[in-house]
Amino acid sequence: MGSSANIPVVELLALLILLQSFLFCCSGTNFHGSCINIERETLLRFKSSLANSSNTLTSWVGDNCCRWEGVSCDNTTGHVVELDLFMRGLEGKVSLHLGNLSNLQHLELGSNGLAIDTLYFPSSLKYLDLEGVPLNKCANWLQSINMLPSLLELYLSFCELSITGHVSHVNLTSLEVLNLRGNNFNSTIPSWLFNITNLQHLDLSYSAFRGSLSTQIGNIPKTLNKLCNLSELHLETNKFSGEISGPFGNSSSCIHNSLQHLYLSNNSFSGSLPNNLGEFKRLKVLQLSHNFFCGSIPVSIGHLCNLQTLNFSQNSLHGEVTELHLSKLGALSELVMSGNSLVFDIDAKWIPPFQLYWIDLSSCKLGPRFPQWLKTQKRIVYLVMSNASISDSIPDWFENISSTIEGLDLSYNQLFGSLPNLRKVDTLGDRFISLKFNKFVSLANFHTDAGILDLSNNLLHGQIPRNISKMMPRLQFLSLSNNYLNGTIPASLCRIISFNILILSRNRLSGRIPSCLGNLGDLTVIDLSYNMLSGHVPMSLGSQHFLASLHLQNNNLQGKIPMSLRNLVYLEALDLSMNAFDGFIPWWIGESLSALKMLSLHSNKFEGEIPLQLCHLASLRILNLANNMMTGTVPTCFGNFTAISTHENNGIWDYHSYALDGSFEGDVYGENVQVYVKGIELEYTRTLRFLYSIDLSGNNFVGEIPQELMNLSGLQNLNLSTNKLDGHIPWNIGKLSSLESLDLSENELSGSIPFSISDLNFLSHLNLSFNHLSGRIPKGNQLQTLDDKSIYIGNDGFCGPPLNNCSDDADELPKGHEKGGTTRKDDSEMVWFYSGMGMGFAAGFVGVCSILYFNDSWRCAWFGLVDRVYNKFWVTIAIKANQVKRKFLRNKLEGNA
Repeated sequence: MGSSANIPVVELLALLILLQSFLFCCSGTNFHGSCINIERETLLRFKSSLANSSNTLTSWVGDNCCRWEGVSCDNTTGHVVELDLFMRGLEGKVSLHLGNLSNLQHLELGSNGLAIDTLYFPSSLKYLDLEGVPLNKCANWLQSINMLPSLLELYLSFCELSITGHVSHVNLTSLEVLNLRGNNFNSTIPSWLFNITNLQHLDLSYSAFRGSLSTQIGNIPKTLNKLCNLSELHLETNKFSGEISGPFGNSSSCIHNSLQHLYLSNNSFSGSLPNNLGEFKRLKVLQLSHNFFCGSIPVSIGHLCNLQTLNFSQNSLHGEVTELHLSKLGALSELVMSGNSLVFDIDAKWIPPFQLYWIDLSSCKLGPRFPQWLKTQKRIVYLVMSNASISDSIPDWFENISSTIEGLDLSYNQLFGSLPNLRKVDTLGDRFISLKFNKFVSLANFHTDAGILDLSNNLLHGQIPRNISKMMPRLQFLSLSNNYLNGTIPASLCRIISFNILILSRNRLSGRIPSCLGNLGDLTVIDLSYNMLSGHVPMSLGSQHFLASLHLQNNNLQGKIPMSLRNLVYLEALDLSMNAFDGFIPWWIGESLSALKMLSLHSNKFEGEIPLQLCHLASLRILNLANNMMTGTVPTCFGNFTAISTHENNGIWDYHSYALDGSFEGDVYGENVQVYVKGIELEYTRTLRFLYSIDLSGNNFVGEIPQELMNLSGLQNLNLSTNKLDGHIPWNIGKLSSLESLDLSENELSGSIPFSISDLNFLSHLNLSFNHLSGRIPKGNQLQTLDDKSIYIGNDGFCGPPLNNCSDDADELPKGHEKGGTTRKDDSEMVWFYSGMGMGFAAGFVGVCSILYFNDSWRCAWFGLVDRVYNKFWVTIAIKANQVKRKFLRNKLEGNA
């Protein structure tokens, strides 16, 4: 009783002190008093250096900076220890003087709009992140950072650094993480880096480092063997070359016991894979893709029981892959071997120890049977086995493993039978299915929740299902091209409101184009070409405001181009060729469709003149109006096609590119066009982006070939054949420096071939037949390789190789080829100079001879010498005169007179 009154005074005092300490510590977190004054001033100076500082960091007011946004203080002392301003929208060019924050340990300024020209940090700093902050003006960046002995993690990715710098002594002895990703060093790995012996994570990817690892870090005792704590090494997407057997093939290297993640993809490494890769017992990720490794895969790979990702794709590996390579990889979840010549020799009854979610074995030989070991895989998300030599039907058990598959690519095989039954997948994304280039025969009863479906180049027969909108309700992309489908296009397609790309080309579809397609406002590509569609183009197609590509060629369509199409302001490709369209080419094409890069209207019934408004199509690179009934002249303003004259290569030619988790990419729809070039009809797809062509052949155009066309220096194909063009071939045709194919046949051209045509160094096809041309065929350069006589047939008076030899008269300049019709005085006077010199020399020579003739001893010796000198002199005179004459003719024809 009364024990509370008997508490010793000492214990009471101790209790009071403990309570006071507790209250002090608790108050440190919210620090009610003012923070350290000098540190607050430092932060305010930093804020004031920002652009629009009044609109940023609005919480930075008042005395207690520990309450400010992104600022953290020590609970006890009140010193600022952390400044985290990652992704706050900060802008401005600042000098980063933070030395007064003497206890700062964590600084994060990455992913802002800052530009820093000077760095000065407190030595207490342990974590520094300047990701995406340009430091290209900061020459002292390495020296400033080297003065941070306590630094543990350093992130300088995408900082526009171009020099690695040099330090005589490395103070970064505590550094564990170094990230220099995404810079442009363009050098070998700096030697000072290997003195940071505590490194655990090193990222030098995407930074243009070069050299051979075998010579740089292959000297194990001095370099790589120092990094005994290294667990993650990123060297991908650089310029490294040579073998890796030096640094990673040495069994004495201590990194065998530490390395867990190794990324060497996208370089130029070569040689065989090290046989001792299986000694990296802790390895979880091994990525060696997109290099030049050759030989077989070492069996020791099968010992990496911790391996989760194995990626050897896009190399030159060959040989067999058996159960021995895979039987102990129980942790494996990603297996990527695509783009090699590997043969999978796996027993049909083998049960793998792993459960894969990513499988990409395209271009490996997996067939002829469908791989049976896949039956055990219950969590596949992406399955890619294209071009895998499989000649089989898809087994029934495939439906059981399909519910998790978001991406399926079995294209370029010999799969037959029914299309696979796929269970619905519960995913927020769009399921991708590519079964193109196989032998499937029917679309009936094929239900799928795919957003992207490619069944092109199969043997599909019958009609497109009337209820396709119920069978495939989530479609954004559908390609059924190159099959044998017949019947009409079902109107139910118009109820799939998510449609983005519709490709039904190269089938046997008939009937009219459904007008309800105009209700699908998100369509960017419509390709209905090479069918038997008839009737008019629906006016409703003009409602497709985002349409970029419209292909209706090779059908039975007729009538006029509907004026509603002028609303397609984003249209880049319009192909209405090989139909029965008539009337005039609409003038509004040039006024409204300013984004056009390709316009193909050939093989229709268009008449009248070319509307001059077409000259406004500055982006146009391919124009084909051939085989119509058009009249008038070739517009001189065609020389205004800017994209052709400047070799412009802007814009999108492949639409709706997809990516599966950022790792599997491909172009779903590639733009295409048929062009008559080099005497044959060619289809351009992948190389279309490099084509510049004008084809006006097979019409009734009259007049001369405009000189202005010669400004189109990027033009590769020019076909003006089968018209009624007259006059001369432009004297400066040599300005078409990129021309590969030139066809001017079956016109009424006259005169000779300009000498400048020999300047066309890329010319591989020429046809000048059936005109009224004459004179000598020019020689030189690429023209010498065109020795087919038929390209000159049907003209009046050609001579020279590859035809008959020319007479002396054939060298004369044809009338009308003089530029401006004037004569260059110095050239004509030079010809007469040489002729006069010859006659003067002859007269003097006769005089001397008459004197010497009467001396017998002189006469015999002299005339022997004279005979040789006389012949040599006149041969020299003839050569010189002929050279002058040729120079004179060339100057006249090339416009230098």
